[in-house]
Amino acid sequence: MDKGDLFTIYLDGVQTTVFVVGIYKEECSGEDMVVLAVINNDNLLHIPLTDLNTFFAARNYVN
Repeated sequence: MDKGDLFTIYLDGVQTTVFVVGIYKEECSGEDMVVLAVINNDNLLHIPLTDLNTFFAARNYVN
């Protein structure tokens, strides 16, 4: 699994899309941890990168 991966799993028989937000090493145990986001497929947007500013003005978020 890598940051940015998008995959489909089945939870309780329901198809669910999961996105890997990040990966880090837990300090105390040294275990690799994964931060996941469960995505509602009805809310997925597929837009060209060049059109991204139309949806999210740069002044409204901080990276």
